[in-house]
Amino acid sequence: MSTSSRVAPAAKIRDGTVVRFSTEDYAPHERREAVHEILGRNLQKVQVEPLAGDSFHTAITLRQMPGLALYTASRSAAIYHRSREFLEHDDVIVIFGFTAGYEVRHRGRTLELGLGESVILTGGEPAFFGGPDQNSINLLRVPVHMLAPFVADLEDAYGRVIPANNAALRLLAGYFGLLEAAGTFAAPDLRRQAVTHIHDLIALAIGATRDAARIAMSGGARAARLCAIKQDIANGLDQPDLSVTTIAAQHRVKPRWVQRLFEREGTTFTEYVVEQRLARAHRLLTAPDCAGLKISTIALDIGFGDLSYFNRAFRRRYGMTPSELRAAATSGD
Repeated sequence: MSTSSRVAPAAKIRDGTVVRFSTEDYAPHERREAVHEILGRNLQKVQVEPLAGDSFHTAITLRQMPGLALYTASRSAAIYHRSREFLEHDDVIVIFGFTAGYEVRHRGRTLELGLGESVILTGGEPAFFGGPDQNSINLLRVPVHMLAPFVADLEDAYGRVIPANNAALRLLAGYFGLLEAAGTFAAPDLRRQAVTHIHDLIALAIGATRDAARIAMSGGARAARLCAIKQDIANGLDQPDLSVTTIAAQHRVKPRWVQRLFEREGTTFTEYVVEQRLARAHRLLTAPDCAGLKISTIALDIGFGDLSYFNRAFRRRYGMTPSELRAAATSGD
């Protein structure tokens, strides 16, 4: 974004666009106007009333794509008001990541949001929301025609809270973060699939119809769960006792359910773990800053308790022994 003190509202943001706004990009005397003109009137279509005065700060990233707009923000205390003059769509809006003490008024309802709770709004009616500092808040906007057929009573959901312990909401929050970290939104084919999965999880969180719930459980919910399980595996590769039983316990599901997730991908839980450990070993063996580590130390550190098995598995996977790979990397071949 430009850092001039006054920027006229831009044209409609096109699909595929990523827009970033931060008060840190503006001189202190420019920030209040930038917040009102760029953040308020352009990006979020709201009136912004900072509660921190001149010390107000915010950083927001907007990803606009077909079927979904994603806002990720951190911001200091403020009040946001979407009046009728700002209403441009009737999209379904899902906001999550609240700290305690946040207030939302919508459709005649006043809601006090607690830590981890979510709220559902319609972009077709005014809304008021405000409260204390928010370290990481997410706003998802979905065209109503893409979600309404899959939700049992969408009209009744507006202005209502989704509790923090809602399983689909927890999956959605975790999945969103993992997709960002993996760069999924930058790849068109992966992005389309991810958007569909996010629709599934939103429908489940609000209350999907029976048929939609069945589809969502085998689509978005399964994908999000598998993504979270793979992340837990990556975090626990150094643990020799990492097993399908321990992972299943972490996710409060049966081991056989976890096994089926991997079978649908044409592998097994054990094969996937071994593959990830071998890939990590390969990275460590070719990393210059790890040249002083013994191969046996690397094997133990990534969860291989049997050095002979590690050597056999490594040679089977890469066509050379760990020592041969290290020698090739050291010599520059």
